[in-house]
Amino acid sequence: MAHDAPVLVLDGPPGAGKTSLLARMVCALGDDAMWLTEPNSRLATGLSAPVHPSPAGHTLWFLRHELDKARAMRRLVTDEATRLLIADRNHLGALAYCYATHAEDSLPYTVARDFYARRIAPELPETVLTAVLLVSPDQSLTRRGKVAELPRWKQWFDASLLQRLYTFYTDIAPTLCPTPPAIINTDGATPEAVLAQVAGLLADAGLDQTARRLTSEAAPALRPPLDEQFTDAYNQLGGLEALGHPFTPAIAHRGDTVQLCQLGALHRDLTGHARLWNPLADPGRRAA
Repeated sequence: MAHDAPVLVLDGPPGAGKTSLLARMVCALGDDAMWLTEPNSRLATGLSAPVHPSPAGHTLWFLRHELDKARAMRRLVTDEATRLLIADRNHLGALAYCYATHAEDSLPYTVARDFYARRIAPELPETVLTAVLLVSPDQSLTRRGKVAELPRWKQWFDASLLQRLYTFYTDIAPTLCPTPPAIINTDGATPEAVLAQVAGLLADAGLDQTARRLTSEAAPALRPPLDEQFTDAYNQLGGLEALGHPFTPAIAHRGDTVQLCQLGALHRDLTGHARLWNPLADPGRRAA
């Protein structure tokens, strides 16, 4: 009988706690899990790079990336060693941006929505679970220090944009998921409470052992330092500007070593070669 692991997608507005949750899941599940980091057009090169620097160009890149990812997930879930495939964002991120932005050169929301319905939805694996983490605009700003660390992140600190994102995730996103999502409001919720709700979602899908492991493992340290074995690769790829901060320590995974950053994963193999890992372009990689 064919083995097809379920996919768990984590999505939601900035500051909802998605990155902290992903860090905890990756560290707790170890070799049983694989993951796909948040799409990052700044690390795309050649024919895979955005065709135009406008918001519309980047949204089209994001949607094409999600199409490629949906197709890749069909292969990744058949790996016998994988009990759960975790995706940091999916098409909801692009659709939320199109819905919330007022930029004149952005892609119309209806165009993005139709691209998902016609192209992406038919390619998704059979079992896709979605956890939408919600946070109010005020809490989103407070948790992130109220000021953008880098100028290019400034738009994500616009209170009106955050309010429209909140509306999208509460009112519209549930209609754009393969199966009804779990909507988890993180305002006032502890990380343990959020984790428990996600574990319940997995248990309901028949992953009882995975759910128990999530809730029994200790949480990793918040914002760990970049491991020195990844320093050169991190800097060569663009450092903080391109990859953001690390959010897991360096961890052993299926014989190799990985460290996840906000916008990409760094991988070091047994030969000592450290690089960015891209499962869409590197199908032979055994670990995330």
